Order: sequence, then structure tokens, then C-alpha cells
Amino acid sequence: MLDRPRRSTRQPPRYQDIDSVPVVSRPKRKAQDADPVDQLRFLLQNPKSILTTIDFTDLINANSWQMLSSQSQAALRALLPPTAFHGFQPFLEPNHPSATDHMIVDQPAPAVSDMLDTSVFTDPHFLAAARTFQDHIYSDWMSDSHKEKVNTFQAGIRDGTLAAAWKDDVWDKNHNLKPTQPKSAQKTASWGNVVESAARAGEAAEVKLVTLAKLSVIRVGDVIAYKRNFSGFSAMIERDVIIQSIHPKTHALTVLIEPGTDKHLPAYLLLPQPVPSAATQSMTITSPTMLETGILDIDGRVDRSKRPNGNAWKCFSVWRWRGEPVDIVGDGRGGREYHGTLFYLRSTYYHER
Repeated sequence: MLDRPRRSTRQPPRYQDIDSVPVVSRPKRKAQDADPVDQLRFLLQNPKSILTTIDFTDLINANSWQMLSSQSQAALRALLPPTAFHGFQPFLEPNHPSATDHMIVDQPAPAVSDMLDTSVFTDPHFLAAARTFQDHIYSDWMSDSHKEKVNTFQAGIRDGTLAAAWKDDVWDKNHNLKPTQPKSAQKTASWGNVVESAARAGEAAEVKLVTLAKLSVIRVGDVIAYKRNFSGFSAMIERDVIIQSIHPKTHALTVLIEPGTDKHLPAYLLLPQPVPSAATQSMTITSPTMLETGILDIDGRVDRSKRPNGNAWKCFSVWRWRGEPVDIVGDGRGGREYHGTLFYLRSTYYHER
């Protein structure tokens, strides 16, 4: 005979009035509203901002534009280019390659309306700019500390207290080997991957300025720009001279310079046939050191005792017309273009001869 099921010996729960149950109080979190300015700064500057991970098309699109107030839309429209509005048509010259018979190219383009073309939010250029903006936030380029570093760097470049590492200095540093290496061990230089021995770099110093003038590496009509920063001096010295003539036998250079401290030459000295004034001074030189000494003597701002014995070849850059001389423009050098430093031109001539 099977056993009957036994009753449970557990005591039943006692009834308690809900009003008699003590209420356990939890500590309340202090409600502190974050400063909206700090929130906005975090979103737009902090690398951990959510803006670096979201899809911008989910945030900025035609629907979100319609949700803005008319005042906000007006403020944002002022930041957009004319191509973002209905009615924009490019104005093309009649001989422009993109002009067709159906385009009105001899009349001004019609006025652009105030109605935004919402397709701008899906335009590839807009999306690329949005991704670039996200990258800048993620790279911490939008933070106040980074902006301060950029401002400090730019101020140092302007006032001459911060020197930038130009490619000539980097090239010289990377190829400063012993000049005793035999030529048999020298390797051929290739574009973009220069593998030169210091023997050849050192031997390039044997090339003289008159040699460059003899072989037309530097020519009559070239503007030679001087630039050097002197420690303990309040400004960088920058002066231009122009090559007036080259001696047919000695190949010494006669250059023209104006007295005073102006950086650029006057317009009448930048012509293909410069006409010196009564105040124009000339000097005949055979080396960059002689030219630097003459410039500083005429400039008069740096005493001879405070002048360094640095490499003057790196302090001069050559400016030359590309092809035929052009009309005088307001760039300070008569439309001439940068041709390289004397240090670079000398090295190039030596390794390509």
C-alpha cells in the first residue's frame, strides 16, 4: 500500500499589514544639470565625443532641417555656399570647356533663392567634409590645447623665434656621412628614395658660386632672397637683391640692392632691364658669404660681432621667371617663382653633372 503524501512542516507566512512594513529609504541622486556650454564643448572638441562614431546622415538631413526654427535656419543658411540653394547656375565663359549651346554664358547667373536644396545633405562633398570633421575631433585637433599649440607655432614662424625644418636641412642631416667613402661604394640616387653617400655630398661643397654663374645655374635677372634668424635679435633679416650682370671672364656677380631695411626691391629694379636709381647700391661678389656680409652691412641692424659663421648657402633662395618675363605683379619679386636655395642648386648641379 502506497504511503500517503505527507504534509509540509513549513510554517505558513504570517500576514502583515502593508502599513506596518517599514519603508527602506534609498539615497537620492543629486540632480545636477550639466552646463550646456560644457556639453557643447565636449561634443565638438573631445576625442570621446559621440560625434566621432555616429553616422552624420542620421543627425543632419532634410528631416532634421525642417525641425529647426526659422531663426536657426536663417543663421545656418548664412554659412552655406550658393551651390546649396535652389536656382544656382554656374557662370561660365563662352570658351569654357564645360559650356554648351544650351547654357547662357553671356549673361550673369540668376539670383539664388533662399530655399535650401536639401539634397546637399547627401552630396559626396558634404559627406566627405563631415567625415573629415569627425576625424579632426577624434584626433584631438579641435581641443583648446591643440589650437594653442598651433597658434604658438604660427606666432613663432612669423616672429622668427621658431625655425621650421626645411627639406634642405633634413637632406643634409640624413646624408651627413664621412667624406672618405670611395666612389666605388656610392649608390645611385632614385627619385623619392635618395641614397647618396656623404662623399658626394661633401664634394659638392667644392662647387663655387662663380661656377654656378658660369654654367647658368644662376642667371642675370634672378632675384636672390636672403633670410636668416639671428639669436638675440628681435626680428628675422630678410632682404632681396637682383643679379645685374655676370663678368664674362671671372663670372663674379654684380647685384643691386636698395638701402634701408625693406625686404623687397622696388618695382623699377624688378624689370627685365632694371634701371637703378641714385640711391641704389651695387656690389660685386664671388661667394654667398661675401653677399651676406654686404647685405648685413647695408641693412645695418646686426652688428658684425653678433653675426654667426653659419652656412650662408642655405640662407639664399633664387627666384626666376618661368619662360619669358611677365608683367610686374604685386608679389614683391616681379612675378618670379621660387627656384630653390643656393644649397639645393649647388647639390643638384653636382649630382647631375
